[in-house]
Amino acid sequence: MTVPLFPPTTSGIGHMDAEPLDRGPRFVRTGGMSRWHRPRSGVLMADARTIYAVWCGQQVGGSRRAAGLLTASTIPDTLPVCATCDGRAVGTGQEQDGPAGRTLVFGPRHLAPPRFCPASRSSLYEALPGGTAARCLACSDVHPIRAMGGPYASRVGIVQHPPGARLFAPCPFHRWRHPTLTDAGLRCACGRPLTAP
Repeated sequence: MTVPLFPPTTSGIGHMDAEPLDRGPRFVRTGGMSRWHRPRSGVLMADARTIYAVWCGQQVGGSRRAAGLLTASTIPDTLPVCATCDGRAVGTGQEQDGPAGRTLVFGPRHLAPPRFCPASRSSLYEALPGGTAARCLACSDVHPIRAMGGPYASRVGIVQHPPGARLFAPCPFHRWRHPTLTDAGLRCACGRPLTAP
C-alpha cells in the first residue's frame, strides 16, 4: 500500500537532477534509526537514489553510507513509530484514521497559494505607458507602482496585491517562494521555468 506524498517544498535550492514523487510507502526508516517514520515528500535523484523527507524534519535514504532504506506498508504494533510523523501524516489527510481512532488535524505550510502575490513589492513587473501602473509578471494583473524603501534603500516596486487568476504554476520544490526574472523569462531561483497555469 502506498500513500500520496506532498510536494517536496524546501527553503533551500532544489536539485535540478531530481524529480518529485507523488506516491510513496506508508513507513520508512534506515537500519540505524530507532523508530519508523512517515514520509511527507520524496524525490528520485538522477543517480537512482530515492530520498524521503519525513514529517518530523529528518531525511531518509539520502546518504550513500546509511544503513539502507527500509520501507513498509504495515508494521507490528510492538514496533515504535515517530509520534510527530504519525500525527501529522494523519492530520493532513494522508490517511483517514488517527492512532486509536482519534481525529487529528495538521496544516502544513507552503502548500496553499500565497495570500499575496509573490511579486508584490518587487521589481517583477512590466511598466505600462504613463509610468504609474504595471503588469505583474507573476500573475499578469495590472496594479500601481510606487516608490518604496525609504531614503537609504529606495526602489520602485509594484504594490502588494492578492494573486491574480493567472498566477504562475508552482515550482515542485519551492512552490511560489522564489520567483526570479532572467533573460529566459520568469524562473524559480532553482532554475525551473515558472509559467501561467
